[in-house]
Amino acid sequence: MHEEPYRWVEAMRNRRDYLDDQLQNASPVVGLPYTQGVLLLTTTPGPRKIFEVYNQIAFAAIGHPADMEKLRKVVIDIAHTEAFNLSARDINLQRLVSFGIGPLMKTAFDEIFRSPFTARVLMVELDPPNQQDVFYTIDADGSFASRQYGATVSGTAASAEGIVAQLDGAGGDDLSLEEALQRGLEAWGVGRLLGRDPEADVAAGAVRDYLGEVLPDLKVEAAVLDRSINGKTKFRLLAADELDAALAAYVK
Repeated sequence: MHEEPYRWVEAMRNRRDYLDDQLQNASPVVGLPYTQGVLLLTTTPGPRKIFEVYNQIAFAAIGHPADMEKLRKVVIDIAHTEAFNLSARDINLQRLVSFGIGPLMKTAFDEIFRSPFTARVLMVELDPPNQQDVFYTIDADGSFASRQYGATVSGTAASAEGIVAQLDGAGGDDLSLEEALQRGLEAWGVGRLLGRDPEADVAAGAVRDYLGEVLPDLKVEAAVLDRSINGKTKFRLLAADELDAALAAYVK
């Protein structure tokens, strides 16, 4: 009986190690503000990773596609149920994370006879109420954190830290969309390099050279929450021609 708490702690450690192993090669998702709203950017071999979930709130994730889809649907269901029971004005990102997806992912992680969600989630809200933070990241164990100017979910701690440092040095929210795309791509490149080698050279020139090598073979996915769009829904995926101008700075 006295050994049970230690077995539980060991099981939690094993689950964290397993999730870190499963997610370490994931392509990071990068989020940052620009003059008209918020940009989310990543690369994907196929299935989409960036979605609208409710009006001015977007969802992105890394991990197993089935788990990402389950979590996306859960967030949509929670948002629409609360909008029906309360009102659309009561739906905000902080509430969806604190009382919705965060506890759900923690419960799945803590129940050792149940598979955890193999995913890390990044959610963003355009112009949140009461000066709340724009970005929330939710880890596979249900822990979450918020940031005002840029955030990421990535496969390793070194990758995530490198991306955040890059975003913090990119200035505020006064970037044009094209500038934000370039900053986002460079932050993604930093994260990808550090994810493969924590001691990698992430000087500006090395990152640009790396992007020039890998981007021709990758599918870049990007979306914005754009406050200039008329109507309640502010989400839109960026078209290929919008991405081409940013990619041209790296792909010759």
